Amino acid sequence: MNIRNCLLASFALATLVTSLTSVASAASQQPRVTLLMPTQSVEYWALYVKGFQKQAQADGLNVDVKVTNYDANEQATQVEQALAQKPDVLVLIPVDSSAMVPSIRKIDQAKIPLVISNSMPDQKYSRYWKVFTGPNDISNGQAAAKAMIQGFKDKGYGATGKVIVINGPMGTPPQLQRYQGFVDQLKKDAPGIQVVGALPGDWDAVKAGAAASALFTQYKDVKGVYTENDAQLRGTVTAAERLGLEPSKLVLVGHGCDQSGVDLIKASKAYADVEQSPFDDGAYAAKAAKALATGGSPQPIQYLPNPIATKADLNVCYSQKK
Repeated sequence: MNIRNCLLASFALATLVTSLTSVASAASQQPRVTLLMPTQSVEYWALYVKGFQKQAQADGLNVDVKVTNYDANEQATQVEQALAQKPDVLVLIPVDSSAMVPSIRKIDQAKIPLVISNSMPDQKYSRYWKVFTGPNDISNGQAAAKAMIQGFKDKGYGATGKVIVINGPMGTPPQLQRYQGFVDQLKKDAPGIQVVGALPGDWDAVKAGAAASALFTQYKDVKGVYTENDAQLRGTVTAAERLGLEPSKLVLVGHGCDQSGVDLIKASKAYADVEQSPFDDGAYAAKAAKALATGGSPQPIQYLPNPIATKADLNVCYSQKK
């Protein structure tokens, strides 16, 4: 290799090193955000992460994702790991509304800004976080109850009848609050529509099917079912059909507005769905994290919209938007 080629090679190497150094330096200057979430095996959470990461990338955030399978003890351990890494902001989706209290106290003591996402704990602990983003699950349950009441009217059942509920994982904030909102709204607006039984479906179609089958068998002449997500709605429809029940004669109300829920409504196998976009859920949290990481003061409570979708207005569903 002659001297000219050696100089060119050295220049190219120096340029590459400078470029890599610049990239590494830019990455090191990005705000570091740790996201602690329940799982990615459930479709909702897989889409949530996509929404979060897309917004984080647009906002120049360096994101570390830690996942647990709805294990409160494991999430507590992950909080300890995150604190040791000292991120600029921590985003937490609590898997248990009570078990997470010691963890959020530690985060507060470490003076790391905390965003609680998706699952609102008891607001008596709100001094430990800066921002909540996500659904208003009391309101979601109330919306489901309103849809149930209207469905009873539309199907000619009046304002009396038996209803069962397929809950999400017991003890999680969405399960507790959606159920509370649903039951309280029925008592207020239609006390003759009574919840006679409830079992958890753990956001899973198969488990929900088993739970619904048990409840359909135990309680005769059920007219309505509220399922706290759309996977459970699918399982409930399957269970009803296997038992010889006609889904179109039931008032089936789901939650989420994913494509499967929309398809069931189109086929008249479900009556209504309550909208909740996982993409927006993730994006809201990422935006709040960016604001906190850069010294901003975001609105402390940021709720997702939750319109009711029926066959007449399925366009409100995130899954129907291009």
